[in-house]
Amino acid sequence: MKIKIATVDEIEQIEILYQELFLEMSILQPNYWKPAKQDVEFIKNTINEKGSDILIAEINTQVAGFLLVQETTTPPYSCLVQHKYAFITDVIVGKSFQNQGIGSALLLEAKNWAQDRNLDYLELSVLAENTGAISLYEKHGFKDMNHTMRLEF
Repeated sequence: MKIKIATVDEIEQIEILYQELFLEMSILQPNYWKPAKQDVEFIKNTINEKGSDILIAEINTQVAGFLLVQETTTPPYSCLVQHKYAFITDVIVGKSFQNQGIGSALLLEAKNWAQDRNLDYLELSVLAENTGAISLYEKHGFKDMNHTMRLEF
């Protein structure tokens, strides 16, 4: 397995994994997520922008998983301590490649990515029902810092 920064050459394989990610999210929270395709321009822009990357795990030229990470800053509110940090937007390991350490390798590379840019920390959001991902993140030292709560009508 090789972890590297995605190029436009991998967009097609990233699209396929995005479909798998959105399907999984729709299964976990069907009232809020639905199966979909990711916009190709979004993927291209992420690859080409200076402050973001898609890290891919490649096995024999096949993209087995990816992690989208981007630089961001805390909002400029007077009550907040200002930070520059890395936010992980999307993570997916293809079903046929799970439980092989790929998610861990992607997270470690994301940590290096953030540290190389002198960012203060790494942050992500995860669906409450995604217990496998939560376990993986906790194994890597992520801690629950916030809860999003919703009152449905």
